[in-house]
Amino acid sequence: MLAALAVLVAPVSAVPAKAQGRTIIVSDPAADQRLLDEATARLADNAGDTQAMRDGASAAIRLGEYEVALGFLNRAEVAAPGDPFVQAARGTVMVHLGQPRMALPMFAQAERLGAPPVDFAADRGLAHDLLGDQPSAQYYYAIANRIAPDPDVTRRHAFSLAVAGQRDAAERMLQPLLQADDPAAWRIRAFMLAVSGRSAEAVSLLYAVLPRQLADNLAPYMRSIPRLAPGQQVAAAHLGIFPSEISVMPDGDRLVPAGRPFGTDDQPDDED
Repeated sequence: MLAALAVLVAPVSAVPAKAQGRTIIVSDPAADQRLLDEATARLADNAGDTQAMRDGASAAIRLGEYEVALGFLNRAEVAAPGDPFVQAARGTVMVHLGQPRMALPMFAQAERLGAPPVDFAADRGLAHDLLGDQPSAQYYYAIANRIAPDPDVTRRHAFSLAVAGQRDAAERMLQPLLQADDPAAWRIRAFMLAVSGRSAEAVSLLYAVLPRQLADNLAPYMRSIPRLAPGQQVAAAHLGIFPSEISVMPDGDRLVPAGRPFGTDDQPDDED
């Protein structure tokens, strides 16, 4: 079941498309796998190749192989202490493992070490989104997209607006991707419909854009989304963490995915 749920939020294969006169390029798993294999081979030849460690971590992150990415980052941290890339990449991994409170101080440390904040603005935004801080999330998404427009960031930004109740703005933002027939955008629109309480329409859209068996599996989860807190809705849409996999903490604002609990002792008061 988890594999099926992950399809809803997994990157799609690289396909150029047009939206309002510009080309949209989504991720290319085959190319990233080649980069990962090449980085591994380079490290076999030279165990101290820090650039191979960075390249391997980056490729693994894009593939969603977060434990593999951590292996590269652990080696890089030993080989090049104080490398801002390592802190930023660790923050990205923590976000995608569902631990945004751990990620935020890592992003702040990467910035202090000299990493350009725009390099990780999109994932910093997602960390805030997962914590239910939609205004901060949208601030960072806007920064990321202003410097380097990216369809994934646009989808995140649009969904964040929907979660915050700005449904018209969310629809306008997502529309160019829908016109380009971006499959991930249609999936996000299904979530947007569910968040607004239009679960029946969301389920109908799932059946229109997904294989029937997958839509059958996902339909019950979509019906539960309106009852979730904002950060939980973001986790469902972007991380594939759905109600049957989570428990709600007493304070009601944090998810505890099975096997991936948020830390309590290591939660800072803020990013700094």
